[in-house]
Amino acid sequence: MYEHLSVALLGIPVSSQRSLFPVTVELQAADSAILQEIKDDLQQLGYIIEPFGKNTFAIQGTPADVDQGNENVIIESLLEQYKNFSSDVKFSKREKLIRSAAWQQSIKAGRKLTASEMQRLIEDLFACKQPNMAPNGSPVYLEFKNEQLEKMFRG
Repeated sequence: MYEHLSVALLGIPVSSQRSLFPVTVELQAADSAILQEIKDDLQQLGYIIEPFGKNTFAIQGTPADVDQGNENVIIESLLEQYKNFSSDVKFSKREKLIRSAAWQQSIKAGRKLTASEMQRLIEDLFACKQPNMAPNGSPVYLEFKNEQLEKMFRG
């Protein structure tokens, strides 16, 4: 997801799914200012958001692969994650946004996947430039040699 969104901000925008019935979200003044600041980059990531009064925004569309129905929760959660990354000065505004959106759109623990979803997830993972490392530097998976497994489970 991180690599996919990184490419989107370089000029290949994510497809959007326009909402038949746009959802409005009313934010605190500080969150409203942040959303106004990142609105254009969010559009590259597939979010279509327009001002709709003081501190209120109309969510006209979301990335095509994001489930419809919780648009306001998605935006509020994305803003919270963005603010969490904002305390880390080593990241640019765009990097914070990519990390926030990737976290927001990632598959959460406990979600059951179909066999085809699992296969697609593995294919997408190994299509990444660095499939064994998350953006924060932690490993995505661990590889064990047969000898290691034998030592671990020999008892």
